[in-house]
Amino acid sequence: MKTIVLDTSSVISLVTNNLLEIIKPLKEKFKGTFYIPESVEYELIDKPLETKMFKLEAIMVSKAIEDKDFVVYEESIDVGSLLHKINNLYFVNGKPISIVSKAEVEALALAIKLESSAYAVDERTMRLVIEDPMRLKKIQENKLHMKVTINYEFMNEIKNLVKNVKVIRSTELVLMAYEFGLLDKYLINVSREQLLDALLWGLKIRGCSISNEEVESLTDFEL
Repeated sequence: MKTIVLDTSSVISLVTNNLLEIIKPLKEKFKGTFYIPESVEYELIDKPLETKMFKLEAIMVSKAIEDKDFVVYEESIDVGSLLHKINNLYFVNGKPISIVSKAEVEALALAIKLESSAYAVDERTMRLVIEDPMRLKKIQENKLHMKVTINYEFMNEIKNLVKNVKVIRSTELVLMAYEFGLLDKYLINVSREQLLDALLWGLKIRGCSISNEEVESLTDFEL
């Protein structure tokens, strides 16, 4: 069975841009299942329902789960070892830097467990742990203004664990929807270029970690 696992950050980017509508038709074209772990469900629904700011978005995501656009994975997911390795990957003055929460790691662990076609995450730290841990080390040093050391043993073990994980962002999901014409209804008095620009900048402004240069290169590629 084909699967895509979504992290909290990627779903937030979609719902805050009113783009949850693309999930159902994308899932139908994918002919697979879009999973979220229980911790992501909690962060997207249970936790924000206790607040005022994101209650509407929580209700919208809840409806998407009810409609089976997202399926909550209810079996147990072992995250202990992976969580420990990631949070003991970087050190300052001999002390580890905690950079991710259990909930953040659970989606990655689920993608590994299911051998998913893709793992959707918009948050930069988790993406760089997978794709470029040395760059994340430099970012931590710039942020903390201190020398950061790295546990190379854990770095290599993490690389081995995630070697088959294909990382995507909400941008890739939205670009697929754009290419399939799922968003053509918005082409009213605007060009395709304007729509694409609006989609990418909306995602960037509302949560997706994507650079200005990436927005420009993706726009050029699509057009």
